[in-house]
Amino acid sequence: MQPKIKRSDGVYALIIVPTRELALQCFEIISKLTKSFTWIVPGYLIGGEKKKSEKARLRKGVNILICTPGRLLDHLDHTACLSLEKIMFLVIDEADKLYEEGFENSVAKIVQKCCKNRQSVLLSATLSQGVEEMAGMSLHKPVHVGTVTSNDEDADESQELAVPKHLKQFLAVVPAKLRLVSLSGFIIDNCLKFGFKGLIFMCSQNSVDFHYSLFGGVLAAILEQKQHKCKFYRLHGNMKQEERTEIFTAFRSNKEGILLCTDVAARGLDLPSVDWIVQYSAPSSAEIYVHRIGRTARIGKKGNSLMFLLPSESKFSNLLADHKINFEQIPYNQFLQSLLLISDALDVKGKGTMEDCATALQTRYEKEIYEEKELHQSAKAAFNSYVQSYASYPKNIRHILPFKSLHLGHIAKCYCLRESPSTLNEALPNQRHSRPNFSFKKKPEGRPMKRKFQNISEYDSGLSALGSDFGGKNKKRKKH
Repeated sequence: MQPKIKRSDGVYALIIVPTRELALQCFEIISKLTKSFTWIVPGYLIGGEKKKSEKARLRKGVNILICTPGRLLDHLDHTACLSLEKIMFLVIDEADKLYEEGFENSVAKIVQKCCKNRQSVLLSATLSQGVEEMAGMSLHKPVHVGTVTSNDEDADESQELAVPKHLKQFLAVVPAKLRLVSLSGFIIDNCLKFGFKGLIFMCSQNSVDFHYSLFGGVLAAILEQKQHKCKFYRLHGNMKQEERTEIFTAFRSNKEGILLCTDVAARGLDLPSVDWIVQYSAPSSAEIYVHRIGRTARIGKKGNSLMFLLPSESKFSNLLADHKINFEQIPYNQFLQSLLLISDALDVKGKGTMEDCATALQTRYEKEIYEEKELHQSAKAAFNSYVQSYASYPKNIRHILPFKSLHLGHIAKCYCLRESPSTLNEALPNQRHSRPNFSFKKKPEGRPMKRKFQNISEYDSGLSALGSDFGGKNKKRKKH
């Protein structure tokens, strides 16, 4: 490039990404690429960092800028030394994720501030109407590079959901009250027999926090009794940026460990040597499923994925089968059988069965929760968040993931809660999410009222939101 660029020239290349972790990963790679070209200076702007420090770096000069949309717009409005008038290269990465997160307006504003005479690249794992809209506002006469073209109406939708060739996919249909001990059995089996590195995707930040505290306390101690140290990590969007960066870097560099995370880790991240991807909660679409499993079996390496489903969710596998995604089913008894490996640590007497071990582990978890007030509150928050997230699945898959089929008592059990669901829907101190949109009727004082319609199903939860009617008039009995 002539004349030779200088740091003080400003930004020539701009890369927009949806998450902070992806921005840090891109910065790390570009820093390595430009190591021999000391006059080219990369930099990044992400939420959670100190704006004063970022402004200082911008004043010194940055030639390649990686950023998240919100923080870049903030600096464009309040940092005088930042200009995009010299931009020659614009890269919009994970465009589908940017659109899903509602960043299309932010990206549009950024594009308007960029130099018109530039080369632009838009990258997306899937092609949707939203991605095409973003392409229309950022690209001029674009050339499509990929396996499926956006204007090929006859293309099989499943072709867009390609999975790694060396990935083995497994499915486990597990009753709600056995989910926690089954997941524990899976972790125990892989840690003691092989030692592994894995990601476990969960439905909410509260669920990540709860399982991180529970496994990091109880399960890690049990594994240590068996002479095996297992390190648990957590990652979600409500953590401080300093902590997120530290955890992300530590997990990437370690050969073993288990990262409990939300979908913040599902897109774009390159996490070396991941052996297993576990989806503890059903994804909201086939596309999300593919993004999650894409964290393993990368660059020709082998990998495994496991998805937990409730019996009422079993039709979700049919949805994935429509995209030519097939599974090998694992009976959940196989996970419970692995609990025999820790029978001595659980103080199971005699020749204990897997049922004895499962009961002992569940009891150990519940004891920990009711002895630790903060953990008990965390369990309640996680339960409420689970119910809320389940009720917010997209309409097009609610018939596959039916809210009415949830047995809330059993769901509470997998969060180690002994209270009835009606008492768990109370406001919690410092709860991250708003209260779930479901309510319970209190028992009336005096003479009890009869239901107008009686639901005999074991799944009857008494939720008014599901159509239960407590307001019927009492009919007088006829005398015979």
